[in-house]
Amino acid sequence: MKDQPHAVEVPVIASVPIECLFWTEDDGWKGACAELSVTVRGSNFEEAKKNMEAALQTCIEAVLRDRKMAA
Repeated sequence: MKDQPHAVEVPVIASVPIECLFWTEDDGWKGACAELSVTVRGSNFEEAKKNMEAALQTCIEAVLRDRKMAA
C-alpha cells in the first residue's frame, strides 16, 4: 500500500476496550487482564487502572512491533 500516490502515513491512536478485573488486596489494588496475561498493582483503584492502561499500551505496542518484524 505504500506505493499509493499521494498517500500520507500518520500514527493513529485507537482506543480498544478490554475487559479487566480489579480487586483489593492487602494494602492496595490489583488488576488483571487474563486475555493478554497482564497484571498490575496500585495503591488505590485509580492508580491500578492507570497502571493497567499503561501496561496494555506497552503490550499491544510489543505485539504490533513483533508482527511488523516478522513480516
